[in-house]
Order: sequence, then structure tokens, then C-alpha cells
Amino acid sequence: MQKQKYTKEEIEAGVKFLQNANVNFDYDKDDMQINFSIDVGCRIWTDGSSIWSRGVVKGVKVNSLSLTATHSKEMYDEKDWASLKDEDLYWSGGLTGYAFYDGSGKDGTWYDGVDDESALINRNTSKESDGLIYTDDGFVKNLIKYLRDECSFDTSFVDLTKYLDFEYSEQGMQDMETVNFDVEMDGDFWIKCNDELVKFLHNKEVA
Repeated sequence: MQKQKYTKEEIEAGVKFLQNANVNFDYDKDDMQINFSIDVGCRIWTDGSSIWSRGVVKGVKVNSLSLTATHSKEMYDEKDWASLKDEDLYWSGGLTGYAFYDGSGKDGTWYDGVDDESALINRNTSKESDGLIYTDDGFVKNLIKYLRDECSFDTSFVDLTKYLDFEYSEQGMQDMETVNFDVEMDGDFWIKCNDELVKFLHNKEVA
């Protein structure tokens, strides 16, 4: 992976996102893994476009959003790192994003119901349920809108989705009260932002 040059404006936008009260950033150096744990605590609306939901439009009570990525070096012995090529170095977030929601159907939220007992591996929702949120365009768009409106996630001036984004993974990974995503993350960018934030807070303390 070539060293990415980030602009001052991008770093400032990233730091602002990390400072938001709804955002918890964790970087595990030993496991070379980054996790964003984001408090939501409000309704995220679907638009009925999911091919698995029978056209259901609802305000889903989403509790939180978790987005994780691990550096590819984790797959190699440390003694081999020096021989890795640029294409071998990246952040992987396949199947490591989750939106956790209330699937009880109470107060107008999504109703997961009970899975059909004929399902062997993948979920096969019963007739009484709302189906799966999976593939609903509005749900993802409104999650991004929440990040923009409530978490200082800039999607216009510098567009932080270049450095953190997510999309539905696969149908077989969807679970009760959980939507699974693939995560696209530039971990180097967020480590840089976090370093700048730590430096800023330290200077503020000693000033």
C-alpha cells in the first residue's frame, strides 16, 4: 500500500468525527484492528425497496452501528512483512459491519417474527414477519444521513465515505435483530486522525 497523502481539511473532518459523543474509536495495535462503535438510539427508516421484505416501510429502532476492519499484515508472520508488496497491504472489512436493532415489532419497529423451521442455513422468515432489511436502499442511506447529521460525518466538503463506508454483505449473514455489512475502511487515515486528536488533547491539557 503506497503512503496515502491526506489533506489538512480531510484530517480536520476526520478528527471532528472522532470527537463526536456518539462515536467510539478503538485501535488494537496487537491485532491490527480498528473498530468504530457508534451509538444510534433512534429510528432509521427503510424505503420498502428490499427484495426480502415485501415492501415494508418502517422506522426501525436501531441501537448501534459497529464497523470493523483488520490490516492484511495480520494474515502473515511478522518476519514476512518486509517482503510484502503494495497490493498485499490493505484493510479488510468483509462481513465485519453490524447494525443492531429492535426486531420486536413493538411501537412500529421492525418485526423479525420467527424463522421458518424449514430453513437449514440462511434465514427463511415466516409470513407474519416483516422479512429482512437486507437490500433496502433507504436503510443504508438513512444510516449515512444519521452519521452526517448526528455524528459530524462530513459527506460533502471532504466526503469521509472515501475512508469509511459500508454496504450490505450477503443474505446468509443476516441475523435476528442484526443487519450485516461489508466495511470499506482506510485504517491508516483514521489512525492519523486519532494521532492528531491525541496530540491536540495533550497540548490542551498542558497549555
